[in-house]
Amino acid sequence: MDIDTILEADGNIYRTWIPGYDLTFGYRLLSLREYKVFRGLRDSGLGSDYAIAEQVFERCFLGEAALISVDIPAGITISIGQLIMYLSGDCDEITLKDDIRKVRQLHPPNTVYEHMRAVICTAFSYKIEEIESWPRPEFLRRFIISENILSKQNPEFVRLNLSDIKSEEELAKKANNQGSGIDFARENRSLVRAVGPLDQEEAQAELTQKQLDTLSRKSRSMRGR
Repeated sequence: MDIDTILEADGNIYRTWIPGYDLTFGYRLLSLREYKVFRGLRDSGLGSDYAIAEQVFERCFLGEAALISVDIPAGITISIGQLIMYLSGDCDEITLKDDIRKVRQLHPPNTVYEHMRAVICTAFSYKIEEIESWPRPEFLRRFIISENILSKQNPEFVRLNLSDIKSEEELAKKANNQGSGIDFARENRSLVRAVGPLDQEEAQAELTQKQLDTLSRKSRSMRGR
């Protein structure tokens, strides 16, 4: 595999193992833009489903398609191309709700990382891809610079209290899943004051949802006693 291609995939790598042939194919998914183009070609009839799937496979395969053995059944690459189309967007009508639910579980809103990223995005106009491309020291440096900027723009902005960050051992000792001890509601209020008036309604809506989530957790905890 080409290491540059793997790096460009940015972790978006899938593998399919073909039983009976002892073959493993590594590939990435289509970007939203790529998927739109291929779906448009397919839906408009400008190419057969099989031809489109083969082109998708060749574009996303993390290797040299020309080096694939001619002895394997031709339908394998087509099937993987169709699978890539399915995972890249064809699955929306079937799995979208479940997929969103799973991603929400993987990216909970009340984590230190999400708080830091929100602070950085509030102070600067960075894209998510830009933030995730930084090494850890650079991420920490820009977070502190963002805190400095927001605190100067608004004296009421509250920096992240480091004493509130708990280790896994400390969290395990907390009863009733009380969380890390970080007052994210307070932090959100500070962000609302720091952003412009056009963004305040959206930030307030996020805060309200978090309050509802907190009440829901407390209610479940009381019922379990």
